[in-house]
Amino acid sequence: MQGGSVQRDRFILVYTCLTVLGCGGSSSPTQPPTQPTTHVSSGLKIFLTSRKHVADFNNDPYLNGDSAIQKADDFCNTDPNRPDAHVYKALLVDGVNRDAKALTDWVLKPSTTYYRPHDDIVIGTTTTAAIFGATYAPLTNAIAGTISPSDTGTEVWTGIANSGDFTAGECCNGWSDMTNSWSARWAIPTATDGSAFGTNGLVGCADYQFWIYCVEQP
Repeated sequence: MQGGSVQRDRFILVYTCLTVLGCGGSSSPTQPPTQPTTHVSSGLKIFLTSRKHVADFNNDPYLNGDSAIQKADDFCNTDPNRPDAHVYKALLVDGVNRDAKALTDWVLKPSTTYYRPHDDIVIGTTTTAAIFGATYAPLTNAIAGTISPSDTGTEVWTGIANSGDFTAGECCNGWSDMTNSWSARWAIPTATDGSAFGTNGLVGCADYQFWIYCVEQP
């Protein structure tokens, strides 16, 4: 009987070690690794939409607005990447309703530093003409550091023909057409040079869906 008692006690000790203490000398559960935290940038921000859109904003029945530009703004303000409840406008020109040269409903402010949506990462500071001079002096950081998941179509609609002065160029008939009768200018969100806002390339309006940049309004 005594031998049976010893065997039983030994079994209980081993069971306790395995199930409660884990034989590691501590009953504290293993903590998961600490995840990095982010915060919304405090300055004016520019974000890249999470969704892509065809070149025709004007005829999109799911967007609000009286023009293609206003509907592009609505696309910004309803995008999942919008970091806060502030008002954003699309960095998109058509030379009429939104134009950098004439400052018509222009989205950037002069001599102002803009940030990525999170962690106060500086994109760059605008010139006194309220544009980014990235053609001559690179941005501090690209508007989008990386595109994840990897995507071969890393382009944004801008309509900017000359990244040196933000002159408006081809824009799919005022962002109202998605046939190959028209073409549009585009840019690269991971670039820090002038191609971040305009390239020499043209694409047919029926061929692609691209992202757009959205700029916080003060």
